[in-house]
Amino acid sequence: MRKKPLTFYLAATGLITVYLLILQAAANLNKPVFYGLVALLALFIVFITARKPQNVLDFFRSMKLAVSVLIYFTIAVIIGTLILQNVEPARYLQSYSPGFYKFVKLLTLQDTYHSVWFSGLVILLNINILICTLNHLPIRKKKIGFFLIHLSIVIVVIGGSISAFFGMKGYINFHEGETVNEFQLTQYNQMLDQKIQMGFQLRLDKFEVDHYAPDYRVYVYTRSDSKNKFGMPYSFKSTENAEYPVTNAHGTLKILKYFPDYAVREVAKATDTGPGAVKVVLHEENHSQTAFFFDMTGDDRFFMPNQKGMIVFKWNMPKNLAATVSEQKLLTVSFPDGRHQLISVQEGESYPFTPDTTLRVGRFFPSFSIDDKTKEIVSAGSKPDNPALELIFENKITKEKTTQWVFANFPDFTHGKKLPGNATIHFTFVPTMKDKPVYVVTANGHYAWTKNGKTFKKGTLDNNRLTLGNLTFEFNSFIPHAKKVKEEFNRSEKANNPVVRVQWEQNGQKEVAMLGASDKTATFMDNGRVALLLRNKDDSPKAYRSYLSVLKDGKVVMKKKVEVNDPLRFGGYYFYQSNYDPKDPTYSGISVVRDPGVYIVFLGFIMLTIGGILRFYFKM
Repeated sequence: MRKKPLTFYLAATGLITVYLLILQAAANLNKPVFYGLVALLALFIVFITARKPQNVLDFFRSMKLAVSVLIYFTIAVIIGTLILQNVEPARYLQSYSPGFYKFVKLLTLQDTYHSVWFSGLVILLNINILICTLNHLPIRKKKIGFFLIHLSIVIVVIGGSISAFFGMKGYINFHEGETVNEFQLTQYNQMLDQKIQMGFQLRLDKFEVDHYAPDYRVYVYTRSDSKNKFGMPYSFKSTENAEYPVTNAHGTLKILKYFPDYAVREVAKATDTGPGAVKVVLHEENHSQTAFFFDMTGDDRFFMPNQKGMIVFKWNMPKNLAATVSEQKLLTVSFPDGRHQLISVQEGESYPFTPDTTLRVGRFFPSFSIDDKTKEIVSAGSKPDNPALELIFENKITKEKTTQWVFANFPDFTHGKKLPGNATIHFTFVPTMKDKPVYVVTANGHYAWTKNGKTFKKGTLDNNRLTLGNLTFEFNSFIPHAKKVKEEFNRSEKANNPVVRVQWEQNGQKEVAMLGASDKTATFMDNGRVALLLRNKDDSPKAYRSYLSVLKDGKVVMKKKVEVNDPLRFGGYYFYQSNYDPKDPTYSGISVVRDPGVYIVFLGFIMLTIGGILRFYFKM
């Protein structure tokens, strides 16, 4: 056969590629047409081979054919690069017109490397390499490297094709102690509505996450003007008493105090006047907690754990115990002229408020809440964890009514409304207990046990201790006159609620601020030109791992600690540690991969390496 020019092979390869594209379109539109065209192509190849086998052999073993195929390969790779691959349909419709998207789907250009036409080019190149290799038979010593290199390419492509068409990927979501025997199939990183049975069971015995040691730092952002953007931040360690100059802002940041687990509690401080107070330590099994009682309405009682009863502190034993432990709703009304008024109110009753206004008390909810569906105000339960009272103000002349809710836990919350007479109201709820014991304890060590207003027992504390089942209340540090003050403290040494107190000094002016790691917004200084944030330097996980067990017929046949890049291999599947949920420490996400061609690919690379070494050796 006379040698053909490169243009002939380019044209022939182009015609083959066009035919493959027609096959691709037929495969997507009409399967019978596709199979018919494949059969027609096979008959054509058999016919040509039978008539002129030498010409066919010369065509397939030509180096020019390899060059032509590689040129079309390059075009295919460019198409696969320019057109989005394996993303959800919405992404294509955002990037391309509907008509072009239909064309892309028709020729499977959105999945180039798994398409019929691309696979046809792969087969054509492999045939060329294989025939060129066999054309150099018999294998002589110096040609061993040559044969291994060429055959390795064919084997790698075969292994990759097997993985592409017969491999599968999936996902398992489960929690500690959970056992599964199937996984959710995925395609193009999208979950499919299809599950694959594995033929065995997989159990998550334990899941662990390791974190880097917390390193909370103060980040200082600066800008030249409050309208400009902030630049890159300064990062300073939260070391107490450390001072850091910030040259861009001509200021200095000083760390005054760092709390890894910040909390605030109310304690009693001795004064010359004021109500009596006592420090109480509650001992319960292996732990204890401390609180302060004040002999004043609302601050003299608290519920025992699990609502078992209530403790009330009084400096002296009251003569009327029933009145002492009864429920009360108190309104402290303050007017701008300095007048104060304490009103004990009941639902449904009316009270004079200003000369022109009457106050009527509406509904009371011990646990104020809003129903998500109906948007109506309801009570979430009988426990007084969010007491709220409805107040209705009526103008005596115009009869105009204004409704205002007041909250015992949020005394300054007013919905932005102005009350008659520009007054402010603080609501205090004094709870009681029904059908459960109430213990009244005094500073001289006496106590009385009452229930539903009736006194059942009186006695003396044992070493200032009151023991009720597994609860022991220890009363000490009695203070005749005290006031409530807030005290900052650390609940633990763990970084559960990091807070830092800082001082910003600039031009002789000093500002103090509290920065919390949970704060969503920055604290601004210098008229908005300096922003301060407290953040962990690195809160990403250091490592996470799953302890998995493989079960067959109910028996454990294998155990494995699975970490990132260290999968479990069993039954032809690979189980990789994929993700975790920082909000759920028992959850683990496992990726499942079945790759039947991977070992063939490995074999091809081994052959390529050996062939390269032999090729180099024999040339020497």
